[in-house]
Amino acid sequence: MSPAWAVRRLRAVDDAPIEALADVLIDCVEGGASVSFMLPLTRERAVAFWRRVAKDVAAGHRAVIVAEDAQGICGTVQLVFDLPE
Repeated sequence: MSPAWAVRRLRAVDDAPIEALADVLIDCVEGGASVSFMLPLTRERAVAFWRRVAKDVAAGHRAVIVAEDAQGICGTVQLVFDLPE
């Protein structure tokens, strides 16, 4: 029996995952999660955030790991490599 979801690292963050990641971010903020954003979080701000993250991933400064279920991306975590001392 296969699991209901899987975890993988995104090697590149392009338009399709950005849209899904924006959905997850908006859902978290609307649900009251403490993720450095406050209500109201517009879709434009959420997408802009993930576009900045995508640049960091491309530059090798950050890793994005996603959890996916049958509907697509349902969770995410980031590992930031480029931090000050």
